[in-house]
Amino acid sequence: MSMARRSPLLFLVLLLTSVGSVRAQDVTAVFTAPSGRLTAGSRASLWLFCMNNSSNSVSRTFEPSLPCTLTAQSVTLETDLLLNTNSSPSAATIPPGGFVKVEYLLELPLTSSGQVTLDVNSYNQLVVVVESSSSGAPLVASAPEAVPSTSNSTAAATAPSNSDLREYFANHMSFYEPIYFIAGSAPAVEFQLSLKYKLLEFKDNWDPLTHLYFAYTQTSFWNAFTKNPSFFDTSYKPSIFLYYPDVFQKGFFQLDLQAGGEHESNGRGGALERSFNTVYLQPKATFDLPAHFQFSLQPRVWFYEVVGDNNRNIADYHGYADLISALTWLDPKSGEKIQLSNKLLMGDDGSHVGLLFDLRFNLVGLPVLRRFNPTIQVQYFHGFGQNLLDYNVDTHALRAGLCLWY
Repeated sequence: MSMARRSPLLFLVLLLTSVGSVRAQDVTAVFTAPSGRLTAGSRASLWLFCMNNSSNSVSRTFEPSLPCTLTAQSVTLETDLLLNTNSSPSAATIPPGGFVKVEYLLELPLTSSGQVTLDVNSYNQLVVVVESSSSGAPLVASAPEAVPSTSNSTAAATAPSNSDLREYFANHMSFYEPIYFIAGSAPAVEFQLSLKYKLLEFKDNWDPLTHLYFAYTQTSFWNAFTKNPSFFDTSYKPSIFLYYPDVFQKGFFQLDLQAGGEHESNGRGGALERSFNTVYLQPKATFDLPAHFQFSLQPRVWFYEVVGDNNRNIADYHGYADLISALTWLDPKSGEKIQLSNKLLMGDDGSHVGLLFDLRFNLVGLPVLRRFNPTIQVQYFHGFGQNLLDYNVDTHALRAGLCLWY
């Protein structure tokens, strides 16, 4: 597999370009500034983008008004952003990996031109450029999508704007399996990168192609602290699948459904090559519990289509099913989140068990971490199947580090 050496670098670059927008909370909410200059005494449109980073649908209510502070040179003014109820809903349900955008209006009382800083309470800071009104009459600033009235307006209308590109990627690309970097037992370092891409966008929710995804997950084990540091083993998992969130939802219960095909190999070649193809079905049941707890069960069952020559007995150790269970607590006020998950693997005859435990938590309550709020991950594995190279070897490992998304 020729991509074995290039893939870690390629996907690390992809990850680093997108990590800046990821937060510990399930929903990332960011205001975007208008693309052009604003006019003093006018009304400006500011768009709030809310991205659902979780694997479940999230309901969000939008405040009718948001306090904010305008600062221009030595002048500071307190004002409010008002939700434009004519164009935006007061509440919305955001699908997994999807986003919504709502419009807020800002009255600009400033009479002088220059750079203005806008601090929105509990949201990000914006910097806009305001120019004086030549007529002195109030004007309405264009929304970010609007096309300036110039001689090149035809060309501008056909060229995608930055907001269009952000909207496209926010609607099509999202994280898939947990992304983390942890270290401990040999092989000393383990890290995982995982992304999924929605291939098509149809308005008909019943069309199966609307739910078609391509995903790529890479899990690497790295002997980073030896005299000759090298990668011990890497598992490459491209997959294509249909994903149906909220197949059934009632009260505290939600059922999601996923089915598709997946290739997994380590790309080593020769006697070290391990590879197989599977077709799988993966339901997920989620239960909302009291005190902000949530419990989920995610079984996966599969059959093998193709099995590599060097791992003909993979079913004896890898089996035909696994089960992931997770208990999560989330404080809706502070955003603090703690999750304990377990993955159970079992061979074909009920032997060769593998157990994977993950504890993830963030510490938003500590003042020192207000600007840097990492998610800590502690992982323990015991049994068979820790990595693809040693799928038939009984191992155990304890590692800890950072988790960027789960």
